[in-house]
Amino acid sequence: MPDANLIQHYILIGAAIFLSASIFICLMRATLGPRFSDRIIAANIVGTKIILLIAVLSLIIGESYLADVCLVYAVISFLSIVVLGRSVIEKREEKENHD
Repeated sequence: MPDANLIQHYILIGAAIFLSASIFICLMRATLGPRFSDRIIAANIVGTKIILLIAVLSLIIGESYLADVCLVYAVISFLSIVVLGRSVIEKREEKENHD
């Protein structure tokens, strides 16, 4: 009978591989998206999946400081999406007022 820790380790490695593949797919959507809103949403999803990947890697290697890295990355990702969305809204309003 395999050890429970070994099974957990394999499940976490599988999750990390799955997250890496899905990040790649979301990056393709971000570059090929037909609309700018698709690109913003894909960038937000990539940020969220990277946070999950860091958390999974933290469990795999057993380093608790990576949880702090996840929190800092989450705040930076959130703020960057808010600033990007705000600039798009301002640009759109300026274009509507100009016409």
